[in-house]
Amino acid sequence: MDRFEEPLEITELEPDYTESMDIRGIQTTICPCGSKVWDVKTIFDQETGEVDMYFLDMECSVCGTLATAPTPEDFEVQDADL
Repeated sequence: MDRFEEPLEITELEPDYTESMDIRGIQTTICPCGSKVWDVKTIFDQETGEVDMYFLDMECSVCGTLATAPTPEDFEVQDADL
């Protein structure tokens, strides 16, 4: 991840789509390229300012890979399996 050696402004984060993939279908938090930074569309609660809803389709900020965002229920299933 040489692109993150120096701090970037958010307006400088542009995916390099040359190796992007579409891995939607299985929830993930880490992109195959190693990035943990995702572009997610969300709706904020107007009273609390907290995230109210978000789309499950997301895009890696580094490589542009499309993936499926996890939900709290996905983590509950993982904890139950332990």
